[in-house]
Amino acid sequence: MWEHKTVSNKEMKTTGRMNPSETYVRLMDEVEEAVSTAQIDEFAYESFLEYLPRRGPWEELPETDMAKQDPRSRYIGPAKAKLLNTNLYLGSTWIEAERFKFERRILTVADFLKQKTIINANMWTPKQLFTTQSFFFCSTGDEERMGGSFLTGDMPGDNHIFLGKKDGEFAEWETILWGLGHRGVVPDSDPLDKCFYPSLMHRNVSFNNRLGWIRYSPAGFGKDANGFLVTRPHTWIWPAVNGNRDTPTAFNLLVNLPDRRLSFGEEGITDVFMTTGKTSMYSLMGMMSSSTVRQMFGAGSEMVPLEFHCIEPGLDEWIARASDEDKYSRLFEVCACLGYMLTDPQVGSLGGSSKRRRLLMYPTDQGNLLTCVNASQVADHALKSNYEATVFTKLDQADFMNRVTRRFKAYADLVAASDIAKGARWISQADFHDGEKKVTGPPVHSIMSVRGYDIIDIEEYMNSFDDISQAPERLMRRIVQSIATNALKTIYPMDWLGESAGSAPFAHIFASKEDNPLVYYTDIRFLVPTSIDKLRTMTGSRGADRGRMREAYTGLTNADAMTSLSIQDLCLPFLADLGQDSWQTGTGLKEGEVIVEVTMAVNPALVWRALLEPTTSETFDLPKGHKGTAANLWGDIFINNEALHAKMERDGLGHYLNLLKMAYHWSNDEARKIHKMD
Repeated sequence: MWEHKTVSNKEMKTTGRMNPSETYVRLMDEVEEAVSTAQIDEFAYESFLEYLPRRGPWEELPETDMAKQDPRSRYIGPAKAKLLNTNLYLGSTWIEAERFKFERRILTVADFLKQKTIINANMWTPKQLFTTQSFFFCSTGDEERMGGSFLTGDMPGDNHIFLGKKDGEFAEWETILWGLGHRGVVPDSDPLDKCFYPSLMHRNVSFNNRLGWIRYSPAGFGKDANGFLVTRPHTWIWPAVNGNRDTPTAFNLLVNLPDRRLSFGEEGITDVFMTTGKTSMYSLMGMMSSSTVRQMFGAGSEMVPLEFHCIEPGLDEWIARASDEDKYSRLFEVCACLGYMLTDPQVGSLGGSSKRRRLLMYPTDQGNLLTCVNASQVADHALKSNYEATVFTKLDQADFMNRVTRRFKAYADLVAASDIAKGARWISQADFHDGEKKVTGPPVHSIMSVRGYDIIDIEEYMNSFDDISQAPERLMRRIVQSIATNALKTIYPMDWLGESAGSAPFAHIFASKEDNPLVYYTDIRFLVPTSIDKLRTMTGSRGADRGRMREAYTGLTNADAMTSLSIQDLCLPFLADLGQDSWQTGTGLKEGEVIVEVTMAVNPALVWRALLEPTTSETFDLPKGHKGTAANLWGDIFINNEALHAKMERDGLGHYLNLLKMAYHWSNDEARKIHKMD
């Protein structure tokens, strides 16, 4: 089916040819050598300081108990590089060309990777400089636009999207590794028979932001409405990701280093970016069936759980745009995919500490999403590993972490299965009509959240500390009315989200009477691109008291702000783009801009209903004059194909099959009841 071919950089330098003549073991020696050298070298921080202009976050301040005269000494020292985490992009929707029209200051994938590397420098302390690595998984067609493959005999040119030189300068990135050959490709389906897996380092910022590229080229892999059911991932995607030491895959090439702790710190893979599309789901299912790959999903804590980031259009928007067949197939499939992420036993055993994971949903049309997500990922780790990036003292930080942990657990026990809680169910129950009793849906084991962003200017942010102005109320209304609604539209219909009349216009979302709200918990973070010293000087004694914003939240939602709201201010001093004379350029954010991040933990028992209820609203004419439901239209052929069911069970897809059956039968029976069909 496929062959494992590799070649080391050493061989490449000697011969100038890409010949698959060296073994996997030899190649791994090359990788480890490159990685360990990069991580041992001590950074020449004193000469590096010349790259930092003495303005903005880095200007000198009057020395006080709270602020240092030279803020750089708080952040920058002889740090050693440490690879903190690995990001997987399953399917390239997150970074396809369409995405960039929503981004203000990044235009290509190379810009995006550079931005990610620079923003990660926010986790710099005088002891350590953390960096990250990204792997992209795409189906045929994506790789040419994103620079991932070459025809046989071709070499990367000077204008290559990742590796080419710009204006005769040195290349922005360096390669340390080459790999060849397809992974999991149907024979004869694709003439591009050699792939290039670059490993990247960004100069002067961090040491080893390594990039891997995995691509699939199955014959006839289209975006058809019922593609979930007719394409068989185990014959072509799975061999590309389901590897072990005996048959290593391209994915293992860079991540399966013998000592994982040495290579990844404690974290391993901490963020997976995906969609509910086929490439994402099949890649993930293949990874779940490989024990070698599963080991790499590392030990998240309550502060930084293992996160799956899913991007989707607004529910109403795509229902309105799609044809009947596509609309209903997507509704059923999205329901099954989110259910798989939240209930699959193998996904449920991933992650460290108390096995907490989060599935985060973002709206497709969110402006500046890539920039904001990069900043947010850094903020998570900064909170955990560098309290000096926050407006806390060390004691406050310990207290804050305790409170976050308590809240996280309290919320998780409401919905996610644990030793104490039974867990909410994904699809309460359905009758399979096969002689057995009704089947109950699987319990949810992961927290589901939605997230939205906005960018405000520093003046508006500073005014939100003002006790006598209306600024805190205005900002909170904007957060609830605009950012929260925009984030929630991915999983709830808009008519659930509008304002109601009366004193608390959003109480039906945040504080429903029957204790079954749409949103359980809201977390607001302000990511401020300045140093903690500068912020303390600016806010003076006002500190980070958010009493007025809490009151405004209570007034709008009727929810108890002490248990259902968290507001934090975080400084990310390397976030600001400080212009051409500094290395801090290309981050996408100006110094006077503050990111507002709103994350809401939602009620999964209402999400599956929001997805399935639209499928019960119409009836359809079927062949032979019968009347049928949307479920019949979408799934009759599949539901009756017992040979396919047996094959799915054998391939380890039994849980996913069960979710598809649950969605079909629940919708079919419900629609027949509503329309009084036989």
